[in-house]
Amino acid sequence: MTTAIHPVSKSVTVNDLALHYLEWGEAAAPPIVCVHGYTGSADAFSAPARHLHDRYRILAFDVRGHGESAWSPAGAYRYEDQAKDLAEFAKQLGLDKFVLIGTSMGGIIAMTYAAEYGDRLLGLVINDIGPEAEAGTQRITQMVGSRPDEFATLEEAMAYRRSASPILAARSAEDQHELALGVLRQRADGKWRWKMDPAYIRQRVERGAMPRPPLWPALQGLPCPTLVVWGTESDVLSEAQALRMVNALPHGELVRVPGIGHAPTLVEPVVLAALDRFLGGLQ
Repeated sequence: MTTAIHPVSKSVTVNDLALHYLEWGEAAAPPIVCVHGYTGSADAFSAPARHLHDRYRILAFDVRGHGESAWSPAGAYRYEDQAKDLAEFAKQLGLDKFVLIGTSMGGIIAMTYAAEYGDRLLGLVINDIGPEAEAGTQRITQMVGSRPDEFATLEEAMAYRRSASPILAARSAEDQHELALGVLRQRADGKWRWKMDPAYIRQRVERGAMPRPPLWPALQGLPCPTLVVWGTESDVLSEAQALRMVNALPHGELVRVPGIGHAPTLVEPVVLAALDRFLGGLQ
């Protein structure tokens, strides 16, 4: 029986908020910072981290208002606020140069960061998101805004999550359990609630899709190699926008993930092969 490999759970104070993060690998290894999507947590990167931890130092943090990280008292949940957290996180950990991976919302945060700090990136991976919002963005906002606030059991919560995401439903029972614990917390009364600031959810529902900074100029001026991962069935990133991104990037490459919607898990064989090649070429 194979013993599961687990990360070290840590926290750091960033912009007056306690940010929780998971760390994999050796401290001296090349660093990779990972930023999760709107419905996720740092645990979203545990599966790819298990593939990469013997060669890299993986640092995945819970974005403010998510997971075990603090909620913003002022309701500061713009992409610019989250990108400032990323910048301070990298500074606090002494990361002068690193690879950045962002999934969905995390990809917007990553591009926002790259607009100002692109020279600090060895490489960038943008997973199934673009500078412009598409139909799936509003679908996700509405889904999160209308989902149940609590569940009687963790099994009930996991069943709901499977019904909402075919990609999640296809993952192993162990993965589903790990991912659920990243976004759900058991209360004293035994019920399970989401680890997300309700004010953040209300903010997105009331405003619709959060305004994105002007990100096309950021891509056009990005000096580092960039991998754009696109699920061919995604309603959040269309083929047209994915191709436009690759054409705008000075060193862009597109990875197509056949038959997968939003968002690829980054452990699909085609993605793992691309990541191994991409990361190996940055050494």
